[in-house]
Amino acid sequence: MSDAINPPTSPYSVDIDMIDDSGAATPILSSQADDIILPSEDPESPTNPNATGTSSSTTTNTATNKINAGGATTTSTTKSSSSSSSSGGGVIGDSESSAQKRHKPGPTAGKRPSAETLQRRKEGRIKAAATLAQNLAKTGIGRFENENGFNLTSIKPISVINQKNYFTDYLKKDEQVSFIRNWRQERALQQKMKKLKQQQQNNQQNNQQQLDNGEKKETKNFDDFNLNDIELEMKKEMAVSGGTTTTGAGNDDDEEVDDEENETEEVRQEKAKIGEDVIVLQPGSRYIRIGKATDAVPLVIPNVIAVKKNLTNIDNPHGDDSGIKYPKRKLKQPKPSSSTNKHDQDDENEEELEYYIDEEFDEQKAIVTKDFRARMRYYKRRILPNSRETVINFNKRQVSEKIEDHNDPNKKEWINPDKQTNKRFFVGEDALNLATKNPNQVNTSKDGESQWILRYPMINGNFNENSYYYESREEILGDICNIIFDALNQLEITTDVNKYKVMLLIPDLYDKAYVETWCQLLLKFIGFGKVGIIQESIATTFGATMSTACVVDVGAQTTKISCVDEGMIISDSRVLLNYGGDNITETFVKLLIEDQFPYRDINLINAIDWELAQNLKEKYITFQDADIAIQLYEFYKRKPFESTEKFTFKIFDEVMLAPMGLFFPKLFQITGNKHPSIPNYYTSKNPTKSTVENLFSKSLDQYNNKPNNPKSKSQDQLKSKNQLNYCDLTDEELLLKLINQNDNENDTTEKDDEHQHQSQVNGTSTTTTTKTKNNEDQLLSSNFDGEDERLVEVPLEKAIIESITNAGLSSDLTKLKKFYDNIIIVGGGLSKINGYDLILNDRLNIWRPRILSTSAIDLIIKYLNEEIKKNLLKKENLIEIEQERIKQEMESTISGDNNNSTTTTNNNNQEETTAQNNNINVSEIEVPEDIMERINNETELKLDLDYIEELIEENGQFLSMNIVPTPREFDPSMINWKGGSVYSRLKVVNEMWITQNDWDLLGSRSLYYKSIFNY
Repeated sequence: MSDAINPPTSPYSVDIDMIDDSGAATPILSSQADDIILPSEDPESPTNPNATGTSSSTTTNTATNKINAGGATTTSTTKSSSSSSSSGGGVIGDSESSAQKRHKPGPTAGKRPSAETLQRRKEGRIKAAATLAQNLAKTGIGRFENENGFNLTSIKPISVINQKNYFTDYLKKDEQVSFIRNWRQERALQQKMKKLKQQQQNNQQNNQQQLDNGEKKETKNFDDFNLNDIELEMKKEMAVSGGTTTTGAGNDDDEEVDDEENETEEVRQEKAKIGEDVIVLQPGSRYIRIGKATDAVPLVIPNVIAVKKNLTNIDNPHGDDSGIKYPKRKLKQPKPSSSTNKHDQDDENEEELEYYIDEEFDEQKAIVTKDFRARMRYYKRRILPNSRETVINFNKRQVSEKIEDHNDPNKKEWINPDKQTNKRFFVGEDALNLATKNPNQVNTSKDGESQWILRYPMINGNFNENSYYYESREEILGDICNIIFDALNQLEITTDVNKYKVMLLIPDLYDKAYVETWCQLLLKFIGFGKVGIIQESIATTFGATMSTACVVDVGAQTTKISCVDEGMIISDSRVLLNYGGDNITETFVKLLIEDQFPYRDINLINAIDWELAQNLKEKYITFQDADIAIQLYEFYKRKPFESTEKFTFKIFDEVMLAPMGLFFPKLFQITGNKHPSIPNYYTSKNPTKSTVENLFSKSLDQYNNKPNNPKSKSQDQLKSKNQLNYCDLTDEELLLKLINQNDNENDTTEKDDEHQHQSQVNGTSTTTTTKTKNNEDQLLSSNFDGEDERLVEVPLEKAIIESITNAGLSSDLTKLKKFYDNIIIVGGGLSKINGYDLILNDRLNIWRPRILSTSAIDLIIKYLNEEIKKNLLKKENLIEIEQERIKQEMESTISGDNNNSTTTTNNNNQEETTAQNNNINVSEIEVPEDIMERINNETELKLDLDYIEELIEENGQFLSMNIVPTPREFDPSMINWKGGSVYSRLKVVNEMWITQNDWDLLGSRSLYYKSIFNY
């Protein structure tokens, strides 16, 4: 390197002899620096006047030789100065120095430098190193680590992780779940507030006692205090403040036990107030039940709202039918009369005018009447002949009697909407009491004129999105919000709605879009602070104080059946039937019309007439056989702008035929009925829909984009058109179906595959059962695409048997007895009819198969499984024998071909034949179809029904059936709501509330985390 790049690192000059061949000087090594003698420090230097010339030359030579011998690259030399010339010997001195340079003798052997010399050398080395470091720092030459902060690469190396040396606590502790963490914080805060409140109360009591005793605080000296008294006072304060402040779960439980043991009247009052901030909500197709959890009964509000709307652009599927009355009726042609007087003939024809519904209804009516008469004969009930003709003749002659308003004690107060111009809508009873001629029917009005209409936001237990009165989902949700706000006003909840919690009752076989929309509405639109959900059947068991039951909820338009075991619904037992109390009302009016009901102009799509029909049904319908006779009744027709009219009519078996439609659903004429008479059915374009997919988005799985609504085996089996339910099967088919169901539960798919090939009973092929099994698997794995099918033709008793049987197969067959012993009927569709328990018990005993009525069903299934195993082994042995025989035939055929071949290729063919014989796998040989058919015939399953009968008679007991009555003095239609109020007051529910923050963070996923059931 040049001098410009590497400047001198020492204040001394570089000696000429220290320069190597390349012309560059090298620094002195630290190990060699000890041998360098600086001129200014050496006492024997020529500049020292006390030193002799000989000694100086010797010293100089010694230093030079040391430098050359050590290979030093840098040294300091003494320049010739004026001092040497002034000492007198200028020419001689130069010659001597040159001679010294030429002659460089080595050091004297055995001579060692003194300690002072070594010390001076050491100090010199330290100074030289410091100077060198200073010069390097000034010039910027040196090695610096991470001076600029830049990495060598932007990609960080990832070290290999050995999982044995690592662990994680992620989602392994309860505190890491936000729901649990927030709940524990709230609980700790509540306990803290409770202790503070208790401490304040104790302090107030102490102060009051001091005031009562007249104690006055006096100034005391230190000598007046007693240490024992101070210690006792401190202990009292510690006891009052609670002593320990731990908040663990175990300590909480201990405190709760102590509180229960030491309850006071104030504590009991506080516990009674638990639930005052909880609203229990049960929405239904006809009514909404809402109230505080502490209320005895809820508010029952009709799920209807009256709004003013322009109907000119409404797409009415029924057209202009303002003059048509529903249910639609036809007029019978009068019989020709033999009278010659024309006037008399006209009078007779007017009296003989009769209405009927249609031929299909009359056919179904005849079937129900036949069963009704058989029941009456069984119970030895006498029926008078020509009773129906007597009723018809009486009703045809009846004329209404007008009653003035001042003589009407139950006069109805109508609401005139024209006088209340500030109201935009009317809710519930107010909507039904509007003084309009026909608020439910689209009548002909002037263009641009708005009129009051009734809108029903719910139908079939779901949103009424197919109504031609609704154009968007916001209109439906807005109507529901207005109904709930009106109910909250009646409950005197007008402010601080966010401080209230709401418990929502949802159907057992729910639609996820329906549930999530309700949660969104309650949290965001109405503004409740928290929301919880519970299934209706679970709420029923809480309300009826039962742990295990078969819940049958017959509502207005749906009937729900579920089996509950220890507080949990068995998912495969859920059944949803799309008929209910409204269908009974419609059928009852149809029967009255055919009895020539005096009120000829009754029109059920009119809300006023529908209310009249509901009252008639609730008063007169019964299942009591003893009450079936010709009865005389009366009713009052009240309409706005008209006088009250009184009608008298007679009735016979119609009071029992109408509710028997639950056991003969075809009498309801739901399928193919293009003109329904139920008000919210009439306003719907597609009243047979029970799930949403039009205005509301259908719930889909985020991975496969298919519907993810919950499924039920009972529901899918009843919907299947290729198989029969348990009640309609023969004994052989029933046994095979039970085996298949049991195998499905135990995941024994191999047995099922064998059954599909060989199950035959007594020479009759069970191909139908095989197809049924395949269809069942397809139903369980498929999703509903397009329009869903409604169960409208399955009788109620058969659906109950299907539900209980599948519940036993899914859990334990021994639980069948519990379910049959605890059948509870709730809802307003059936439970309010007198004598429903007796007829339902009879219908269940009639249709329940004998095999399902015995406790020996476990032994029967065990016997069947053993027989199936025997047949399977026999079939496998026969197939192996046939495969061996086919293999031997193949070998003999190949060897025969080899014998006919030439001698030259005989050896090669024998080797190939041996190889082919060795490669033949017996299990891969296909058995011909005719042989397989013969094997199937030999190994067909033959059931010994006589042996099964012996098992039933010797080891089985008859499973009794019991319809549990509802609690006394309580409306059975409110059992669900009451159970929801009881459930919402439990302490465990605190972990299941969904807050607004939870919904904003997780949305519908919070239902999965905070539901007691598998959402």
